[in-house]
Amino acid sequence: MKKKTWIAGLLTATLLFSLAGCGDTAGSGSATANAAGTATTTTTTTTDAGAGTADTTTGSQDVITIRSSFFAGMTSSVHNYAVQKGLYEKEGIIFEETQASTGNDKLALFSRGEIDVADGDPSTYIPAISNGVPVKLVGNMWRYSGCYWLIANNDVKDISDLVGKKIGTAGSSGGMKLSVLKILEDQGISEDSVELIANGSRQEAYATLTSGEVDATIIHNPYAALSEAEGTGHVLARAWDYIPDYYTGCIVASDDFIKNHPEELQRFVTAYYKVHEEVKNEYFDDFIKWAAETMSTDEAVMRNAVNAEIDVWLDYPVIPEDRVNYTVDLMKKYGWMDEAVSVEGSYTNEFAIKAAEELGLKDPLAK
Repeated sequence: MKKKTWIAGLLTATLLFSLAGCGDTAGSGSATANAAGTATTTTTTTTDAGAGTADTTTGSQDVITIRSSFFAGMTSSVHNYAVQKGLYEKEGIIFEETQASTGNDKLALFSRGEIDVADGDPSTYIPAISNGVPVKLVGNMWRYSGCYWLIANNDVKDISDLVGKKIGTAGSSGGMKLSVLKILEDQGISEDSVELIANGSRQEAYATLTSGEVDATIIHNPYAALSEAEGTGHVLARAWDYIPDYYTGCIVASDDFIKNHPEELQRFVTAYYKVHEEVKNEYFDDFIKWAAETMSTDEAVMRNAVNAEIDVWLDYPVIPEDRVNYTVDLMKKYGWMDEAVSVEGSYTNEFAIKAAEELGLKDPLAK
């Protein structure tokens, strides 16, 4: 029996965000269009007296409850920190959180009308929307470039040494494998000259490197930073340096929530970027400490991991049409998305534009 989780802006410090269960992170999901899957949940309490807890006074603002499903681990770390520290409660928002382990689990929750908003991978949501799942993209995640790292064991000195080696690609398709292919292509290495292995993500992928099952792997932080700290490997490349326009992280809302509760959705979308900016600018040190404890990682390693990706912590809401089209075209080119999938009607920038205007956010990537 699935339990629902009430989060009144504060999660208990005992909540465990397992590194092995961070969920689908941006760009790593498949293009599956069905809504099959079973979600899992974790019950939490609603108290936290830790450092950095925000003043939870909401003034005359009505408190609203939003049914949500956000990933754990690094993917949604800032959001989850903001919930625990009361930054959303300060904005008059509490969450009824249903945790889901995959993007398809979230699609199932949306199809059953059990959640209002979620985060995830556009390459999972866009095909599902094309196939009739009643959701739309309504904004970008706090970062929406492929925050993936190509790391290797210490016998591999640089990318050219990968010829003839085994490389972990996370999955058999999706943004992480695509990133590997693009990095190799940029260095003039053909796919036929290496052995590509679908080796999972995060802790699972890291284990394949440390065990010698693969010589290199695409992976998320904090594992790239951890490999160097532990001396088990080193970074060869950052994926977003090789495929910068690949779009990997979005916020989605159900069609019902968009149509029937637009004011509540607007409050959430605006608050999402507001609290992320607050964490980056006001609570950064406490966030690092919390993330290290939450993900069982040394604090110095976590700080290095976050700082290494600070250039793509953009907090900009408006969905970039050119990047959406580019991503869908790439997925079709590699045969990982059906040609019939259409971007049309998959997103709306109505709420994102208002949030950007209210918060004074400018597109940091504007040319």
